[in-house]
Amino acid sequence: MVSHPGRRIPQRVQQRSRFLRCSIVRKTNASPPFGQALDIGCGSGIWSVQLAVRGWQVTGVDIVSRAIRQAQKRAKTADAEVRFIRGDVTALRAAGIEPGYQFIVDFECFNHLNKAQRKAVGHEVSAIAVSGATMLMLVWSPDRRGPLLPGASRSEIQAAFPGWSIIHEDDYTAQSTLPPWLKNVNLRF
Repeated sequence: MVSHPGRRIPQRVQQRSRFLRCSIVRKTNASPPFGQALDIGCGSGIWSVQLAVRGWQVTGVDIVSRAIRQAQKRAKTADAEVRFIRGDVTALRAAGIEPGYQFIVDFECFNHLNKAQRKAVGHEVSAIAVSGATMLMLVWSPDRRGPLLPGASRSEIQAAFPGWSIIHEDDYTAQSTLPPWLKNVNLRF
């Protein structure tokens, strides 16, 4: 997890779906909407829809038109209100993403980017995030490549997000339905 300066999250996080539930549980004294959430590289909108169903005002952004169409269908099926934008995650503001996001999620988008793109994403996320924002990232560990994406080290994440603090890092140990060849990959949050 990466946190914008001024934000501390004390609760240990071990799996992404649990985090999304914990994120809402901490906010139950408030009523929906809980705030603005941004899903960068949202793909087919799985996490965008999950956040919206739980009371967040969600924007999902992805550069792939087909993924955005699938995400819109998923949101409609779930009766979830989500704004999906076809845009480049390295140019969020040019895609029409305005500042004000308290929660940003990135489930593997960062893995697909080169060094310059990662720096651009860090700059763009910093520009649209409120002070004290939280970002949850799923990033492959760089030491387990095989057929997978290169991943990123802690220092590479820190270089892309100057001014942010990594407040928690954990190996992904949740039970999953991944194929056998992926089950032992060292994932980190």
